[in-house]
Amino acid sequence: MNENANIHKEIYDIEYKEKVKRELTKCLKKAGEELYLLDKNLICDNNFIDIHAHERSICFKFGLYLNKYLDSNNLLKKYDLDAEYNRDIEGFKRLANRPNGCYPDLILHKRGSNENNILIIECKGWWADDKDIEEDKEKIIAFLNSERYKYMFGLLIIFNRENIVFNWID
Repeated sequence: MNENANIHKEIYDIEYKEKVKRELTKCLKKAGEELYLLDKNLICDNNFIDIHAHERSICFKFGLYLNKYLDSNNLLKKYDLDAEYNRDIEGFKRLANRPNGCYPDLILHKRGSNENNILIIECKGWWADDKDIEEDKEKIIAFLNSERYKYMFGLLIIFNRENIVFNWID
């Protein structure tokens, strides 16, 4: 009987995880569309193609739009979206390869515990080099594999000149 309960819990967890990812994807796409509709000039200037704002400015604006859609989503509105959040309950976030601390660009979680760490996001602009992108992927993977943080999903966002690209990291 206990084995059946465990199987049921695993199925529920898989179904729940898939549902969360579907809802996240909807919110992320809407936020990306709004960013490119209203604030594309942060990403690239139509008159000066290589002019762009700092990655943090773009990520911040994207986070504002994303938060709006998360707050209107019945499944996701109970979580907090934070930018460059380095807190870890009573200390600060650390990884084995970053013992002095680190802070993801955006996280969706419930503050005060590591039981509801839903999504870790790192963002890069179209101008980022491969080395910087790879470092962000490694940071996401480290958070996903951490026994302490247990993030459900990892996402690398690339702000291209014409569109936003979502790369889910396993």
